[in-house]
Amino acid sequence: MYTNIKFNNIDAKEDHISKLLSDSWANRVAVKTSDLDISSYYDTNIPDYPPGLVPFIEDYRYQNLNESTRKKVLAGAWISYNEKTINIEVSIVAPVCAFLLKGEFSGLDTETLKRVVAQTQIDEQFHILMCLDACLITRKSHNLEELKIPESIVVRKLHQALEEIEQDRDKKIVQLSFACVAEVTINAYLNLLANDKDIQPFNKETTNLHRKDESAHHKIFKDIAKNVFAGLNFQEKKVFIEGLTQGLNAFTTIDFTAWREILLFLNIDAANDIVDQCLLSMENKRIVRDYSGIKGLLNELGISENELDFNFDDN
Repeated sequence: MYTNIKFNNIDAKEDHISKLLSDSWANRVAVKTSDLDISSYYDTNIPDYPPGLVPFIEDYRYQNLNESTRKKVLAGAWISYNEKTINIEVSIVAPVCAFLLKGEFSGLDTETLKRVVAQTQIDEQFHILMCLDACLITRKSHNLEELKIPESIVVRKLHQALEEIEQDRDKKIVQLSFACVAEVTINAYLNLLANDKDIQPFNKETTNLHRKDESAHHKIFKDIAKNVFAGLNFQEKKVFIEGLTQGLNAFTTIDFTAWREILLFLNIDAANDIVDQCLLSMENKRIVRDYSGIKGLLNELGISENELDFNFDDN
Protein backbone atom coordinates (compact mmCIF):
# COMPACT_ATOMS: atom_id res chain seq x y z
CA MET A 1 0.00 0.00 0.00
CA TYR A 2 2.39 2.68 1.22
CA THR A 3 5.81 1.18 0.51
CA ASN A 4 5.32 -1.38 -2.26
CA ILE A 5 7.17 -0.38 -5.43
CA LYS A 6 7.74 -1.76 -8.91
CA PHE A 7 11.42 -1.76 -9.79
CA ASN A 8 10.59 -2.41 -13.44
CA ASN A 9 7.57 -0.17 -13.78
CA ILE A 10 7.89 0.83 -17.43
CA ASP A 11 4.72 2.90 -17.19
CA ALA A 12 6.07 5.35 -14.62
CA LYS A 13 7.67 8.39 -16.25
CA GLU A 14 10.19 9.21 -13.57
CA ASP A 15 11.57 12.59 -14.54
CA HIS A 16 15.25 12.98 -13.68
CA ILE A 17 14.35 16.26 -11.96
CA SER A 18 12.21 14.39 -9.42
CA LYS A 19 15.14 12.09 -8.74
CA LEU A 20 17.44 15.06 -8.19
CA LEU A 21 14.90 16.78 -5.92
CA SER A 22 14.42 13.61 -3.90
CA ASP A 23 18.16 13.07 -3.44
CA SER A 24 18.84 16.73 -2.56
CA TRP A 25 15.85 17.17 -0.23
CA ALA A 26 17.82 17.37 3.02
CA ASN A 27 20.01 20.16 1.64
CA ARG A 28 17.35 22.38 0.08
CA VAL A 29 14.04 22.42 2.00
CA ALA A 30 13.07 24.94 4.65
CA VAL A 31 12.41 22.30 7.30
CA LYS A 32 16.06 21.20 7.08
CA THR A 33 17.83 24.48 6.37
CA SER A 34 15.91 27.30 8.09
CA ASP A 35 16.75 28.64 11.53
CA LEU A 36 14.40 31.56 12.06
CA ASP A 37 14.58 33.32 15.41
CA ILE A 38 11.24 35.12 15.71
CA SER A 39 12.32 37.31 18.60
CA SER A 40 15.27 38.74 16.68
CA TYR A 41 13.34 39.25 13.44
CA TYR A 42 10.15 40.97 14.59
CA ASP A 43 9.93 44.76 14.90
CA THR A 44 6.53 46.26 15.73
CA ASN A 45 7.48 49.52 13.99
CA ILE A 46 7.69 47.82 10.59
CA PRO A 47 4.50 46.92 8.66
CA ASP A 48 3.60 43.25 8.47
CA TYR A 49 2.16 43.49 4.97
CA PRO A 50 2.91 45.78 2.00
CA PRO A 51 0.66 48.86 2.32
CA GLY A 52 0.42 49.05 -1.47
CA LEU A 53 -1.37 45.69 -1.58
CA VAL A 54 -4.34 46.92 0.44
CA PRO A 55 -7.08 46.90 -2.22
CA PHE A 56 -8.90 49.94 -0.81
CA ILE A 57 -5.77 52.01 -0.15
CA GLU A 58 -7.17 54.91 -2.20
CA ASP A 59 -10.40 55.09 -0.19
CA TYR A 60 -10.33 58.36 1.76
CA ARG A 61 -11.86 56.66 4.79
CA TYR A 62 -8.95 54.24 4.95
CA GLN A 63 -6.45 57.04 4.39
CA ASN A 64 -7.97 58.98 7.27
CA LEU A 65 -7.32 56.19 9.75
CA ASN A 66 -4.55 56.81 12.25
CA GLU A 67 -1.23 55.08 11.75
CA SER A 68 -1.81 52.62 14.59
CA THR A 69 -5.08 51.38 13.09
CA ARG A 70 -3.59 51.07 9.60
CA LYS A 71 -0.78 48.95 11.10
CA LYS A 72 -3.41 46.69 12.63
CA VAL A 73 -5.12 46.38 9.26
CA LEU A 74 -1.80 45.36 7.69
CA ALA A 75 -1.19 42.91 10.52
CA GLY A 76 -4.64 41.45 9.91
CA ALA A 77 -3.82 41.13 6.22
CA TRP A 78 -0.65 39.20 7.03
CA ILE A 79 -2.58 36.90 9.35
CA SER A 80 -5.18 36.36 6.62
CA TYR A 81 -2.52 35.55 4.03
CA ASN A 82 -0.99 32.90 6.29
CA GLU A 83 -4.31 31.45 7.38
CA LYS A 84 -5.28 31.03 3.71
CA THR A 85 -1.98 29.24 3.13
CA ILE A 86 -2.63 26.92 6.08
CA ASN A 87 -6.19 26.34 4.87
CA ILE A 88 -4.97 25.27 1.43
CA GLU A 89 -2.15 23.10 2.78
CA VAL A 90 -4.47 21.32 5.25
CA SER A 91 -7.57 21.00 3.09
CA ILE A 92 -6.13 20.51 -0.40
CA VAL A 93 -2.45 19.56 -0.62
CA ALA A 94 -2.07 17.34 2.48
CA PRO A 95 -5.07 15.06 1.71
CA VAL A 96 -3.84 14.60 -1.87
CA CYS A 97 -0.34 13.65 -0.74
CA ALA A 98 -1.89 11.19 1.72
CA PHE A 99 -3.91 9.27 -0.84
CA LEU A 100 -1.13 9.41 -3.42
CA LEU A 101 1.29 7.85 -0.95
CA LYS A 102 -1.34 5.23 -0.13
CA GLY A 103 -1.34 4.18 -3.78
CA GLU A 104 -4.83 5.31 -4.77
CA PHE A 105 -3.62 5.92 -8.34
CA SER A 106 -1.27 3.92 -10.52
CA GLY A 107 1.94 5.35 -11.92
CA LEU A 108 3.50 6.51 -8.66
CA ASP A 109 4.80 3.18 -7.40
CA THR A 110 8.51 3.84 -7.79
CA GLU A 111 11.03 4.54 -5.06
CA THR A 112 11.68 8.10 -6.23
CA LEU A 113 8.04 9.13 -6.59
CA LYS A 114 7.09 7.56 -3.24
CA ARG A 115 9.93 9.49 -1.59
CA VAL A 116 9.10 12.86 -3.16
CA VAL A 117 5.45 12.53 -2.11
CA ALA A 118 6.48 11.77 1.48
CA GLN A 119 9.04 14.59 1.44
CA THR A 120 6.41 16.99 0.12
CA GLN A 121 4.16 16.03 3.04
CA ILE A 122 6.91 17.03 5.45
CA ASP A 123 7.51 20.28 3.56
CA GLU A 124 3.85 21.22 3.73
CA GLN A 125 3.61 20.47 7.44
CA PHE A 126 6.59 22.72 8.07
CA HIS A 127 4.98 25.46 5.97
CA ILE A 128 1.96 25.18 8.24
CA LEU A 129 4.21 25.58 11.28
CA MET A 130 5.95 28.61 9.73
CA CYS A 131 2.59 30.22 8.98
CA LEU A 132 1.31 29.41 12.45
CA ASP A 133 4.35 31.02 14.08
CA ALA A 134 3.97 34.05 11.81
CA CYS A 135 0.33 34.46 12.81
CA LEU A 136 0.91 33.95 16.52
CA ILE A 137 3.66 36.56 16.84
CA THR A 138 1.64 39.04 14.77
CA ARG A 139 -1.55 38.48 16.76
CA LYS A 140 0.29 38.92 20.05
CA SER A 141 2.16 42.03 18.92
CA HIS A 142 -0.99 43.82 17.71
CA ASN A 143 -3.60 42.49 20.16
CA LEU A 144 -5.38 40.58 17.39
CA GLU A 145 -5.65 37.24 19.22
CA GLU A 146 -9.43 37.04 18.72
CA LEU A 147 -9.53 38.01 15.05
CA LYS A 148 -11.25 35.21 13.10
CA ILE A 149 -10.36 34.71 9.44
CA PRO A 150 -13.04 33.05 7.27
CA GLU A 151 -12.33 29.87 5.33
CA SER A 152 -10.58 30.49 2.01
CA ILE A 153 -12.82 30.78 -1.02
CA VAL A 154 -10.56 28.23 -2.74
CA VAL A 155 -11.41 25.62 -0.13
CA ARG A 156 -15.09 26.59 -0.19
CA LYS A 157 -15.17 26.12 -3.96
CA LEU A 158 -13.43 22.75 -3.68
CA HIS A 159 -16.04 21.59 -1.19
CA GLN A 160 -18.79 22.80 -3.53
CA ALA A 161 -17.25 20.89 -6.43
CA LEU A 162 -16.91 17.70 -4.38
CA GLU A 163 -20.53 17.87 -3.22
CA GLU A 164 -21.63 17.56 -6.85
CA ILE A 165 -19.61 14.38 -7.43
CA GLU A 166 -20.88 10.92 -6.51
CA GLN A 167 -17.91 8.63 -7.13
CA ASP A 168 -15.15 8.67 -4.50
CA ARG A 169 -12.43 8.16 -7.14
CA ASP A 170 -13.71 11.16 -9.12
CA LYS A 171 -13.61 13.24 -5.93
CA LYS A 172 -9.95 12.35 -5.51
CA ILE A 173 -9.23 13.25 -9.13
CA VAL A 174 -10.74 16.71 -8.61
CA GLN A 175 -8.78 17.12 -5.37
CA LEU A 176 -5.62 16.29 -7.32
CA SER A 177 -6.57 18.87 -9.95
CA PHE A 178 -6.92 21.58 -7.29
CA ALA A 179 -3.59 20.55 -5.73
CA CYS A 180 -1.91 20.76 -9.15
CA VAL A 181 -3.24 24.29 -9.64
CA ALA A 182 -2.04 25.22 -6.15
CA GLU A 183 1.46 23.87 -6.73
CA VAL A 184 2.03 24.40 -10.46
CA THR A 185 0.74 27.97 -10.71
CA ILE A 186 2.44 30.64 -8.63
CA ASN A 187 0.60 33.22 -6.58
CA ALA A 188 2.04 36.61 -7.51
CA TYR A 189 1.66 37.70 -3.89
CA LEU A 190 4.18 35.09 -2.76
CA ASN A 191 6.83 36.67 -4.98
CA LEU A 192 5.84 40.20 -3.97
CA LEU A 193 6.08 39.41 -0.26
CA ALA A 194 9.31 37.46 -0.60
CA ASN A 195 10.96 40.38 -2.41
CA ASP A 196 9.55 43.24 -0.33
CA LYS A 197 12.31 44.86 1.74
CA ASP A 198 9.94 47.18 3.61
CA ILE A 199 7.88 44.62 5.52
CA GLN A 200 8.80 42.64 8.63
CA PRO A 201 12.10 40.81 7.99
CA PHE A 202 10.59 37.68 9.55
CA ASN A 203 7.59 37.86 7.21
CA LYS A 204 9.80 38.38 4.18
CA GLU A 205 12.05 35.47 5.14
CA THR A 206 9.09 33.20 5.86
CA THR A 207 7.61 33.75 2.40
CA ASN A 208 11.03 33.44 0.80
CA LEU A 209 11.56 30.01 2.37
CA HIS A 210 8.08 28.99 1.31
CA ARG A 211 8.73 30.18 -2.24
CA LYS A 212 11.91 28.12 -2.51
CA ASP A 213 10.09 24.94 -1.50
CA GLU A 214 7.19 25.70 -3.84
CA SER A 215 9.62 26.02 -6.72
CA ALA A 216 10.51 22.35 -6.19
CA HIS A 217 6.88 21.32 -5.63
CA HIS A 218 6.03 22.93 -8.97
CA LYS A 219 8.25 20.37 -10.71
CA ILE A 220 7.17 17.49 -8.47
CA PHE A 221 3.45 17.98 -9.05
CA LYS A 222 3.95 18.21 -12.79
CA ASP A 223 5.69 14.82 -12.61
CA ILE A 224 2.92 13.40 -10.41
CA ALA A 225 0.18 14.72 -12.69
CA LYS A 226 1.80 13.22 -15.79
CA ASN A 227 2.03 9.78 -14.22
CA VAL A 228 -1.48 9.77 -12.76
CA PHE A 229 -3.08 11.21 -15.91
CA ALA A 230 -1.50 8.49 -18.05
CA GLY A 231 -3.34 5.85 -16.00
CA LEU A 232 -6.79 7.47 -16.14
CA ASN A 233 -9.49 6.31 -18.52
CA PHE A 234 -11.19 8.68 -20.96
CA GLN A 235 -13.97 9.71 -18.58
CA GLU A 236 -11.57 10.20 -15.67
CA LYS A 237 -9.38 12.43 -17.81
CA LYS A 238 -12.42 14.61 -18.48
CA VAL A 239 -12.97 14.83 -14.71
CA PHE A 240 -9.34 15.87 -14.23
CA ILE A 241 -9.60 18.57 -16.90
CA GLU A 242 -12.85 19.90 -15.42
CA GLY A 243 -11.14 19.91 -12.02
CA LEU A 244 -8.31 22.03 -13.43
CA THR A 245 -10.89 24.51 -14.75
CA GLN A 246 -12.62 24.68 -11.37
CA GLY A 247 -9.29 25.00 -9.58
CA LEU A 248 -8.05 27.81 -11.80
CA ASN A 249 -11.29 29.72 -11.36
CA ALA A 250 -11.19 29.20 -7.59
CA PHE A 251 -7.59 30.33 -7.18
CA THR A 252 -8.12 33.48 -9.24
CA THR A 253 -11.41 34.58 -7.68
CA ILE A 254 -11.12 37.78 -5.68
CA ASP A 255 -12.42 37.23 -2.17
CA PHE A 256 -12.75 40.11 0.28
CA THR A 257 -14.42 38.24 3.14
CA ALA A 258 -11.22 38.37 5.19
CA TRP A 259 -10.73 42.10 4.53
CA ARG A 260 -14.29 42.69 5.67
CA GLU A 261 -13.73 40.71 8.87
CA ILE A 262 -10.54 42.61 9.63
CA LEU A 263 -12.18 46.03 9.28
CA LEU A 264 -15.24 44.95 11.27
CA PHE A 265 -13.06 43.48 14.01
CA LEU A 266 -11.20 46.78 14.32
CA ASN A 267 -14.55 48.65 14.52
CA ILE A 268 -13.67 50.84 11.54
CA ASP A 269 -16.51 53.13 10.51
CA ALA A 270 -18.16 52.24 7.20
CA ALA A 271 -16.20 48.97 7.07
CA ASN A 272 -18.80 47.22 4.94
CA ASP A 273 -19.13 50.13 2.53
CA ILE A 274 -15.35 50.41 2.10
CA VAL A 275 -15.21 46.75 1.08
CA ASP A 276 -18.36 46.89 -1.06
CA GLN A 277 -17.13 49.92 -3.01
CA CYS A 278 -13.78 48.24 -3.56
CA LEU A 279 -15.47 45.09 -4.85
CA LEU A 280 -17.51 47.15 -7.31
CA SER A 281 -14.37 48.79 -8.64
CA MET A 282 -12.75 45.38 -9.15
CA GLU A 283 -15.72 43.67 -10.78
CA ASN A 284 -14.67 41.07 -13.38
CA LYS A 285 -11.03 41.27 -12.26
CA ARG A 286 -9.06 38.27 -11.03
CA ILE A 287 -6.10 37.47 -8.83
CA VAL A 288 -2.96 37.33 -10.93
CA ARG A 289 -1.07 34.04 -11.05
CA ASP A 290 1.79 32.81 -13.20
CA TYR A 291 0.20 30.33 -15.62
CA SER A 292 3.38 29.28 -17.41
CA GLY A 293 3.67 26.11 -15.31
CA ILE A 294 0.10 24.96 -15.86
CA LYS A 295 0.33 25.75 -19.57
CA GLY A 296 3.47 23.63 -19.76
CA LEU A 297 1.71 20.80 -17.94
CA LEU A 298 -1.26 20.94 -20.31
CA ASN A 299 1.10 20.75 -23.25
CA GLU A 300 2.88 17.72 -21.79
CA LEU A 301 -0.45 16.01 -21.13
CA GLY A 302 -1.66 16.70 -24.66
CA ILE A 303 -4.50 18.91 -23.41
CA SER A 304 -5.44 21.98 -25.40
CA GLU A 305 -6.02 25.19 -23.45
CA ASN A 306 -9.36 25.38 -25.25
CA GLU A 307 -10.50 22.25 -23.40
CA LEU A 308 -10.56 24.30 -20.19
CA ASP A 309 -13.34 26.80 -19.60
CA PHE A 310 -10.81 29.38 -18.49
CA ASN A 311 -9.34 32.46 -20.19
CA PHE A 312 -5.61 32.51 -19.48
CA ASP A 313 -5.29 35.94 -21.11
CA ASP A 314 -7.92 37.62 -18.94
CA ASN A 315 -5.97 38.97 -15.94
